[in-house]
Amino acid sequence: MKKYLFIVVTILILMTTTSMALNPKDCSQCHPDVYETWNMSNHSVLNESDVACDVCHSPPEEGYEAHIDNPTEIDPGMNYSAELCGKCHNEPHKPIFDEWDEYSKDDFDTENMTSHSEPSDVTEPFVQDSDDCVACKSTEGAVVNLEGTDVHDFNEEKLPNSSDVEEWRLTCVACHEPHSTGFHIEDEVKLCSNCHNSRGAEPDGETTIARYTQWDMYNNSSYVNGGHPVEIGCVDCHMGAKPFNETTNESAVTGHRFDMNVSLVVDSESTNNCSRCHGAELSGAIENQQSRISSRLQDLETKRDNAEEALEELNGTQIYQEQQAVFNNALYYMTAVEEDGSLGVHNMEMALSYLNNSEERFDEVINAQPPEEEPGFEAIYSIAGLLLVFYLVRRKYSK
Repeated sequence: MKKYLFIVVTILILMTTTSMALNPKDCSQCHPDVYETWNMSNHSVLNESDVACDVCHSPPEEGYEAHIDNPTEIDPGMNYSAELCGKCHNEPHKPIFDEWDEYSKDDFDTENMTSHSEPSDVTEPFVQDSDDCVACKSTEGAVVNLEGTDVHDFNEEKLPNSSDVEEWRLTCVACHEPHSTGFHIEDEVKLCSNCHNSRGAEPDGETTIARYTQWDMYNNSSYVNGGHPVEIGCVDCHMGAKPFNETTNESAVTGHRFDMNVSLVVDSESTNNCSRCHGAELSGAIENQQSRISSRLQDLETKRDNAEEALEELNGTQIYQEQQAVFNNALYYMTAVEEDGSLGVHNMEMALSYLNNSEERFDEVINAQPPEEEPGFEAIYSIAGLLLVFYLVRRKYSK
């Protein structure tokens, strides 16, 4: 009797599970293009992966059927977490999730290290108060942001409000489109540059801080204009990768830390192939470039302090506003190089040009001299008063 009861209960559970399961073909009735994209991808049943809709889209409280019956009012949720992808994409010999997940490591230093795995609402809490920040500081915002392929197109009208954001880390689906398993933007430079770019910072005499200048530096560099033997993009340097070593059992390196690891990039086993031309000397060349720019920036810090003192001395003079604009422009060029972060590696010529522009303008402020002021009305009245007194005194004694 117990045996039959067990069989009946098992059948009921299976029937219940089956009725609750979501068939991708049901979704295809309203989402045919998405279904076709998914069905041809590595996530589809065709490829025996079976990462179906309900893996990423959690059911609403009313169930999937309620969404199908009332799609505009009842919406299934979306799981943006990296942990979901990490269930499959973290093989012992290909640790994609572990490389990305730097923030959870004990040696992660939030003051000196940056990572896509950082929860920006914790490390940069101001983002919660700005709806503009979600485009590049959250996964929900990034997914919408990347709907527009233009580097400076932030899809501001479609961005979620910061109060609605749940995933403040930049997880896998911030870059990878899960239906196709490709990128949201196949041009990986544009993909990266949608966030790593200059936003509204121009030398207009008012802008004092330049941020995200990597795109401008790279886009005007030898890597693009033909000065470099081959065109290279962000991942060629920032995603150094090596395959699993079957001889030593050394795990593969997938590059999902996005660090610039020169030793890895020029490793003969690296898939980046930089070692074919550069070899080991690339490390020294980069170090020399960065030392040169770092030294210039230190010198400019001193000039900046001197220029601030000189500007204060000019306060109240006729040329103060003019020199304030010159100072701001100097600061723009200096901070553009600082915020680029590569210390000249992205574009040495442009970095040096910017630093020269900055130095010239700081020097102009330091050496500025206010013009000699011509007598104003107060001085004229005073002179006229003295002349009047002199006239009256002379007239008195002349009688």
